[in-house]
Amino acid sequence: MGRRRNIGFDKIIEERKMLSFFKIFQSADLSSECMRAFSYSFISRLSRKDFSYKMVIRAQWGKTWHLEISKNPRYYYIERRGWDQFVSDNALGDNEFITFTHRGNMVFHINIYEQNGVEMLTPRKFQTMDSSSGIKKEGESSFKDVKKEEEIDESAGRAEFVVRKRKTEESRSSKKKMERKKVKNGVETGESSRGSELKARKKKGEGYNTSKKKKKSKSKSKSKEVLSGVPEFKITIRKSYLKFLAIPKHFVDDHIPSKSKFFTVRHPNGIGSWKVLCLVREIRTIFSGGYSKLAREYPLMVGDKCTFKLIKPFEFVLLTSKKTRDEIDHYMID
Repeated sequence: MGRRRNIGFDKIIEERKMLSFFKIFQSADLSSECMRAFSYSFISRLSRKDFSYKMVIRAQWGKTWHLEISKNPRYYYIERRGWDQFVSDNALGDNEFITFTHRGNMVFHINIYEQNGVEMLTPRKFQTMDSSSGIKKEGESSFKDVKKEEEIDESAGRAEFVVRKRKTEESRSSKKKMERKKVKNGVETGESSRGSELKARKKKGEGYNTSKKKKKSKSKSKSKEVLSGVPEFKITIRKSYLKFLAIPKHFVDDHIPSKSKFFTVRHPNGIGSWKVLCLVREIRTIFSGGYSKLAREYPLMVGDKCTFKLIKPFEFVLLTSKKTRDEIDHYMID
């Protein structure tokens, strides 16, 4: 028993001699350059022999992450791609305290402590979107079907227009011949015939425009039907909601699984889609890893009224409507 204590004590003494630093992973923008930066004091104490622009992070359970390092005029920082993978793999963002101990040659051993102070010795278990690839494909196919129907409607409209155009040209030529005959015979009915022709043309044009409008409204109603009758939650974007988004508790209780999972959030026009980590905690559930990228690329603005529609178990469609200047000023006060 005494020997085991000595081994543990020696390990602590050994680690204290090594360079190390810590980071606290709060539920904010975990991908910011400031969050990924090395402190000046740590870099200044690191020897040139040990420094490299490639680093390795190794967890207690043996999992490793290979990351790259860059430099700006002020400090060194970890490249975002590898860092985001490390954050999402461990579902970080709930005030975890993590120590990074340098073991030489830019290899770092990490110790992850949860908010309650208990060290995390095994990886967190949560499902990724791989398990729901079938759902993802179904969502894509549904949007393709709607798009296909719209294209069919448009092509049918063009064909109808060509037929109408031909008929109009034929009627024009025949009426012109009749008018010429009437003029030769001295019949004064040219003006009335032209007036009736214009009226007929006008009626045909109005009929075509009406049918086109009906078809457009029909295609829009079809796309609305895809999104109608599905679970949804609404929220207005405040300044802090551009970094992470808290999901309403009533929606979480009814529709969100009890473990952290990745969801796909899609643009209603098919412009893009984003993988977002839904971080489930006792106090609240938030969109964390990947959400700030969604807010930046969609893009979302302060004051936007957002509706998240759950069209599949792990898939949302995000609809937005813009606010007035006064409402934006109100929501800027966070």
